[in-house]
Amino acid sequence: MRQSPVLYEAYWLRTIACLAVMMTHTVDVTLLHYENQIGWLEENLLILMRFMAYFGTPAFVFLSEFLIARAYREQVPASFLRKRVRYLLIPFAVMGVVFAVALAPSWSAVPDRAALHILAGGYTGYFVLIIFQFYLLHLLAARWLNCRKPWPVLGCSLVISALYLLFFNVTEPPAGAVAEYIWQRGYWLPFIGWLFYFTLGFYAGIYYDQLKQRLDEHRWLIRILPVFSILLLIVLVRTDTILVVSSKRIDMLLYTTAMIFLIFYLARFTEKAPPPVLWISRYSFNIYLLHNLFLLHAPPIPGLPPLVYAATALTAALLLSITAAAILAKLPGSDYIIGKQLPVPHDKAAKKERLRPQGRTVSR
Repeated sequence: MRQSPVLYEAYWLRTIACLAVMMTHTVDVTLLHYENQIGWLEENLLILMRFMAYFGTPAFVFLSEFLIARAYREQVPASFLRKRVRYLLIPFAVMGVVFAVALAPSWSAVPDRAALHILAGGYTGYFVLIIFQFYLLHLLAARWLNCRKPWPVLGCSLVISALYLLFFNVTEPPAGAVAEYIWQRGYWLPFIGWLFYFTLGFYAGIYYDQLKQRLDEHRWLIRILPVFSILLLIVLVRTDTILVVSSKRIDMLLYTTAMIFLIFYLARFTEKAPPPVLWISRYSFNIYLLHNLFLLHAPPIPGLPPLVYAATALTAALLLSITAAAILAKLPGSDYIIGKQLPVPHDKAAKKERLRPQGRTVSR
């Protein structure tokens, strides 16, 4: 099994989670185009694919805190929050306006829709508002978490997130437009529903060496748990026990955790992440902000089977997002529009490492 100072597991998880987020939106668009024109089997396969892909957004909460805890166990650099405001929060706001212009029915509706996007996370970029809450929580709670044993904290955070999600999963909203919006998507924003993923990411980052050992010791459980959790999800969906169609479901707590650990376990058997994985990882934030613009304007293609259409639309949105990001990156100030590209291991650095004299100890 590979032993490397580079955490290729993180690149694998980021890429797979990015594609999973894209898949959920691709299925939405496909089902909209093929409404009343799709067979039972194809429709249910698409719906299953969408539910299986819902782990992508919570996986990003885990990954963000995992990397922060791994790099900054107790104290982050002075520029930590400032950089994230510049390269995450400002692009989120800019793209909120772009989505408002692209989707509003008229110019007069743009200001209200832009305000909804920016202040209430009313578009795809809502995740940025969630992750910023966890940046602040890390600043406030990292030292406290370091002084606590992981299992009690993980158990408490799991109960808190589960009860919060369960409440909104099984109750009906009170009368009124505001309450209806909160039950529909407003409850997504408070960090409470995502708290377990944050604490799981924190302790996974702090105790990653021990985590790797546990993954090896419980490899059969790691392989079986994703299957069990997706079967549980299917049962809850088919029996109409939980009607929510999003990643903000109580059963996603188990399924997302199972998928994260499975990806981490399997990724450790690879020598390194292949170029396509690193390529998508590099542009993942750009893809996250841009892809739905292309999907929402994707035209129907008569005669194309729904599953083929979904694969085509996802591939096109991926390539168009990366192409647009690469072109815009050449313009001044693009980092404030679509965010920065993320660093990935470079081939030159890997070649330099291979050329080091054998038997020499290199400090890292």
